[in-house]
Amino acid sequence: MEIRIEKIEVREVNGDPSDVMSAYSVNDNGTEFRITSRSNRYGRSLSIVGMAGNLYINKEDNTVVRQVVNLGGGCGLIIDDERVEGLSPWAVYGVMIADEEKGAREVTITTEESSGASFGPLVLIDGQVTDICLGAS
Repeated sequence: MEIRIEKIEVREVNGDPSDVMSAYSVNDNGTEFRITSRSNRYGRSLSIVGMAGNLYINKEDNTVVRQVVNLGGGCGLIIDDERVEGLSPWAVYGVMIADEEKGAREVTITTEESSGASFGPLVLIDGQVTDICLGAS
């Protein structure tokens, strides 16, 4: 497994330094995605560029899901969940790591072992091995 996440843009939304939109190019084992992360005082949301909805990891089956919420009849909500084929939970974790590491340009997650026993994927930030442990899932 090899996942590469490259930060391609960071900008303040409406000039507000507490509301930041970052864009990432994600290559998940040969499948390309463009993912945005919006961080503000209310939290963080991840989305695929050009598609409505937010991403989350379904812990029950270890998949990435895109959730779209719309108003329905009678003021109810219509919640539509769609599995994102080709995008692994490790890639989503990698985008979150890249978003936290403000100065980082690239995050790589690989199962290649650098030494001895490994308890999860190896995480590199700008080519340097980190002590971030994603653990086994």
